[in-house]
Amino acid sequence: MNPQHCAQKTASAVQVLGARFMLDPVTFKTGPELGLPEGLPGYVMGRFGTIGDISAEEASDAAWCWNPSQIKENWIKDFSPSQAGTLYGQICAERGRHYLDGFSGAARLVELAEKIVDSADGENAPTFTGWRNVNRPDDAEGRSYLLIQVLRELRFCRHIVAAKSLNVSPVGLVKLKSSYNINLFGWGDSDDSPTAQEISDEVESLTAESSGKDHEVLDEDERNEYVELVLAALAHADQ
Repeated sequence: MNPQHCAQKTASAVQVLGARFMLDPVTFKTGPELGLPEGLPGYVMGRFGTIGDISAEEASDAAWCWNPSQIKENWIKDFSPSQAGTLYGQICAERGRHYLDGFSGAARLVELAEKIVDSADGENAPTFTGWRNVNRPDDAEGRSYLLIQVLRELRFCRHIVAAKSLNVSPVGLVKLKSSYNINLFGWGDSDDSPTAQEISDEVESLTAESSGKDHEVLDEDERNEYVELVLAALAHADQ
């Protein structure tokens, strides 16, 4: 299996599994208990606060597919972004322990995922580098899940770079891909047309190319094993 095929075979599983804790009602309950803002601000500041004590404008740039006004409305001025990122990272690992409890491949998944994460180029990938710097727990279940989320942000950042290189608007891409996300991401009042499918396909092709380069650090046997482990981790979490 070549590196690009490896990246493509795992892309959906990484996306779905990495996003799980963000959508988990337990996360929305636990966040305020730990000190995070309630509701959507907790997500926005937690996810992008991993970058550091950045401004709302910097967070909007990192979020890209979200309407900047949506990010700014949920960016709490008097709350430390870096503190929010630290707390959100802790919740991520804790929920991961729950999802992957008893998953026999967790320790090996850590080894392979860390090869990818720690060797990936962080240029133009602020959300990825922020999550890469989140404290990694010692237990295999929490650590492997956190790394899945880091990998999710890595592909997200590659996708942004690809879209920007083709001058694709975020609202157009969101409208093409997900009717559910149009309002969630703050684009409900936009009259922009969806991005043409052929342009979206080109964005995906460029994303796949750059993501493939991220997986070159694994040899062929490791790539095969990595794909099996990622898919198995998602299946385990779905039980």
